[in-house]
Amino acid sequence: MKGFHNKVLHIDLSEKKFWSEDIPDTILNSLLGGRGLGAYLLWKNLKEGTDPLSPENVLIFATGPLTGTKMMGASRYAVFTKSPLTGFFADSYSGGDVAPKIKATGYDAILIKGASSSPLYLEISDREVKFHPASHLWGKDTYQTEDKVLEEVGVPGAQTVVIGPAGENMVAFACLENNYWRSAGRCGMGAVAGSKKLKAIVFHGNATCPLASDDMLDDYV
Repeated sequence: MKGFHNKVLHIDLSEKKFWSEDIPDTILNSLLGGRGLGAYLLWKNLKEGTDPLSPENVLIFATGPLTGTKMMGASRYAVFTKSPLTGFFADSYSGGDVAPKIKATGYDAILIKGASSSPLYLEISDREVKFHPASHLWGKDTYQTEDKVLEEVGVPGAQTVVIGPAGENMVAFACLENNYWRSAGRCGMGAVAGSKKLKAIVFHGNATCPLASDDMLDDYV
């Protein structure tokens, strides 16, 4: 489908494994954007009664068909999970520079499950995933973490989503942070990441997907 890669990345932190799932046009047509895709993946992959802070909960990052274009509002990414704050479906959104880099990895959504036995951060790029140790980052604030992981990865233009001590300690309303002060601030997304010992995710890549009409987008904006 135009504007999509038709692919979802699955990452199992317990097993340190990842794989790709193809999403057919019929599904994407019925969901349209990142919000619908994230809700669908949460419904499909989360069992009833799952503890929000257990390894069985999932943390989903999703983008839409206009992510990475010059359309107004297309710089936001969506995050989905079962909230440790409310115990229900949760979605949260953040702006900044991360969303286009998620799309540039070659995936429309990234679904993370399981829990690592020790702190780590993920590097996702061009349909590849690397698992980096992060014990040296545990306890650092979000500013320090963002600077350090981007320095370690060393890829110009890479972007990252991180947690701080609140997420590490699974505070029920802890946030995910990017670009220093941008936040996916609803429903405890940072706490879920902390429960998985996931300190940060770094995104970079060069994947693109064609739009239905570049000329029509130019005329619209």
